[in-house]
Amino acid sequence: MPDAQATELLRRASDAPQNSIRRKLLTAAAFASAGLEGAVLVSGAAVELHTGSYRPTDIDLVGHRKPDQARSLRELGFKKDGRRWLFSFDDEERLAIEVPGDSLGDFDTERPQVIDLAPGELAVISLNDLIMDRLLQATGEEPVAFDEAVRLGVAAYERIDWKKLEERAEHAVDDKSFAGKVLPDVLSRVRREAIRLLRG
Repeated sequence: MPDAQATELLRRASDAPQNSIRRKLLTAAAFASAGLEGAVLVSGAAVELHTGSYRPTDIDLVGHRKPDQARSLRELGFKKDGRRWLFSFDDEERLAIEVPGDSLGDFDTERPQVIDLAPGELAVISLNDLIMDRLLQATGEEPVAFDEAVRLGVAAYERIDWKKLEERAEHAVDDKSFAGKVLPDVLSRVRREAIRLLRG
């Protein structure tokens, strides 16, 4: 029998506006309720939530797989497609969910923000941990990650702990990796670009 809370979350996701962050949150929460322990929303969908702007992107969650994950998700209507799980709504929107890892790992420095969906909830990576994740992705010359870091910088400039990010970036230099060495420069470029855009 399908997970009752997940079923209700998906029903509400169906009623939510197409291409909305609310629909993504409800769908992610349903997936987490049925298939993951300790789920946390990360990556592009988390950027959307923290910035309030919609961009088409997969939903990425980290968390530990529940024992009956595949069966539970299929009972809810999710379909496996390679590494992703797909859910199709009656209005033809289709959302893809991927689980790239079982924990936040190095980004677990601040408590995730918990969104109350009443009933149900969804944990989301903290703003500072998320921007650090985007900065590290951007060290590999990933333009989408750099753009997302800038979007975060613009949308949440006053809420970001820039001093703490600078300390973390300087500390990363000690690990002698390429990403660690260039991280302070990437952070500086993101902050400068955010300031430029804010001053408009």
